[in-house]
Amino acid sequence: MSRSLPRPSRREFPVRGHTRMTEEEKYWAQYPDTLTPADVARITRTSIPTVCSRLAKGALPGHHIGDAWLVFKPEFREWLVAHSNQTDAAPGGYGHVLDAYPDELSPRDLMQLLRVSYKGTIYRWLDHGTIPGTLISGRWISHKWQIRELFERTSNQNAST
Repeated sequence: MSRSLPRPSRREFPVRGHTRMTEEEKYWAQYPDTLTPADVARITRTSIPTVCSRLAKGALPGHHIGDAWLVFKPEFREWLVAHSNQTDAAPGGYGHVLDAYPDELSPRDLMQLLRVSYKGTIYRWLDHGTIPGTLISGRWISHKWQIRELFERTSNQNAST
């Protein structure tokens, strides 16, 4: 009696040097790792003021940093799966938005992570302690663990907020 090995999933076969993407992966690939309220409004087909209101109430997962609401795509995807009416919805495992960043983040890294286009905003947040960091010889550095703690503190999904 011979046993056959399970066949690999279709995603494992390369197509023109790339791995095939599922429809879900294609959909999410069009969005950056840090979503703005405008991105979330597009995804949920609601208005930006509605998204901001739901973020403020904790009805949508997000982080209030400085004067901005940010939603991290991996957290938002996990939240969507948890609130899906499909019992066979894929589990989480989307990683953390910080996984792609080095252990020490520069102001430029923070600009990209937080989707802030004006460098002065990042420096103001660092100067006021809104974002944790250390000023070393005139240069700001933030450690990944500090930013993770910031995200835990600023999450609207925590019971303490």
